[in-house]
Amino acid sequence: MRIKEEAVGIVTGEATVNSFQFYAQPDANLKFGDFVVAKLCKEAKERNCRWSDDVEWVIGTIRGLKNINWLLSEGKSTYHSLQLDIWEYGESIGENEALIVNVRVLGRVIINGERAEIVPNRVPIPNGNTVYRASSELLKAIYYGGPGFIEVGNLLLREDVPIYLNADELVSRHFAVLAVTGAGKSNTVAVLIGEITNRLRGTVVVLDPHGDYVKLRLPETGRKYVKLIEAKIMPEEMDSEELADLIEIASNATIQREFLAKAWETVKHENPTLGGRELIEALMSTITEWIMNRAAYFWDEGKESYIPEELKSERIETLRGVVYRIRRFLRNYGSLLTSEDLIAQIEPGKANVIDLGPLDEGQMKVVVGKLLEKIFEARVDYEQARKNILRLREDLKENPNSKTAEEIKKFESTMRAIENKSPALAEPILIIVEEAHIFAPHGEHNDAVRILSRIAREGRKFGVGLGIVSQRPNKLNEDVLSQTNTKIILRIVNPKDQDYVLRASEQLSSDLLGDIASLGKGEAVIVGQAISLPALVKIHNFKALGGGYGGEDIGVVSRWKERAERERLEREKEKLYEEEEIEIDF
Repeated sequence: MRIKEEAVGIVTGEATVNSFQFYAQPDANLKFGDFVVAKLCKEAKERNCRWSDDVEWVIGTIRGLKNINWLLSEGKSTYHSLQLDIWEYGESIGENEALIVNVRVLGRVIINGERAEIVPNRVPIPNGNTVYRASSELLKAIYYGGPGFIEVGNLLLREDVPIYLNADELVSRHFAVLAVTGAGKSNTVAVLIGEITNRLRGTVVVLDPHGDYVKLRLPETGRKYVKLIEAKIMPEEMDSEELADLIEIASNATIQREFLAKAWETVKHENPTLGGRELIEALMSTITEWIMNRAAYFWDEGKESYIPEELKSERIETLRGVVYRIRRFLRNYGSLLTSEDLIAQIEPGKANVIDLGPLDEGQMKVVVGKLLEKIFEARVDYEQARKNILRLREDLKENPNSKTAEEIKKFESTMRAIENKSPALAEPILIIVEEAHIFAPHGEHNDAVRILSRIAREGRKFGVGLGIVSQRPNKLNEDVLSQTNTKIILRIVNPKDQDYVLRASEQLSSDLLGDIASLGKGEAVIVGQAISLPALVKIHNFKALGGGYGGEDIGVVSRWKERAERERLEREKEKLYEEEEIEIDF
């Protein structure tokens, strides 16, 4: 494997195991962020070092470029004195110019067949050694993409070097896509979805609050592996606190919440087969009946009996407030109530886009919290049953008995129930949470935050991957963000966001953080366990690949121009009619 290309400089000055500097050749075309290599042996002393290929190499990235000229003294600080120097030295000015390059060492190169591994470096680069541009062949071997890898883009400074991510690490160890609006966040997510679904036939669930992916179309396969699911609310699965949040009863309205809980328990006890809108309407009827009778008659699950309670005037007004909120909820969101389970609609091997757009933020949190909880619990039950079956079958070989056989049947029954209800949950699944700061905000502890935190901590053990996407990193729950081991960071300019991301990222160094603000649209810094080395990457253009998605910004100026053009045509038509003396009936 060819490790180096042309020579670009000579090592000089202080060198450590982590960095070195070199003076560049005058004709070298060097760029910030590019890769260079140098030998670890001392070329000046060891005769075979310069010519032998059987030596150790170190690879690094250019982190600083400084141009100096030894003839133009910094002590001469006026324009005229420098001008006199230029006239005196003439053409020799250019001959005394030097480019000093600072390099951050990434590690020592180990070649293993088609792949190259980077291991920690323990020895400084000797002064006097030649520095070479790293070959694209070497970089391709470092960012190698074999089975189980997905292609997301190319090295920013080497378009011929594709960048692959290890899908096992990306999904099981979780990832984050972070960027300001307009930096290419949705495009990046679409590329990931397309690769995972098309290339690996993986199952993806996308929680889409703003309709960014409702028109998702994958390259080559179009809508074949895309399932659009409208977010619906299953009230029968909610407890009274979740229902109170859903119909927007304030958290400090304790009396309203208390009576709602009593009515909710009563209605669910009396109507075990009801669901969806019918159940909420039955709840409103029960509370209305209490108001009319000026007495509540509610079911107490603990005592397994009905308990009467006389209602005073202030309690009547409290209940009227609850009825008002239920009625308003039914008017605005009644069409979203259902008794059909959302997880039953998730299909394996597809990008399942759950459109949360019709809900407001508070309702999104309730629905998402419940949905994620059901997905995670189903995956936990399935994987635990599967592991128990494997263990019990081994036990059965050594000690055949009916009790163990019965236990196996019980766990097999659990697995079949999940397979029948939602085949997608019988295998690993990736959940991508768009606008994750809505569901897991910093400093808040709702149901969505709790389940997202649990998935972030434990999901890899049960085959539940998590991808969080946000344009406001510093608004994200730190526990959730810090558990994402791969970060795809596009342009971020807010210093608070930058600092927050740095604190939550073990793999992100402060010098890489400096790259983030200067990135262009569709360019990203990728760090973490899914990539061999941190890299500046140009993410593939999803639409250029043949895919598509919704969520584009409204073309403000084009809309204005369209309306202005219609007005102009209308005026011309009116003028023509006036010239022809034709009456217009408006």
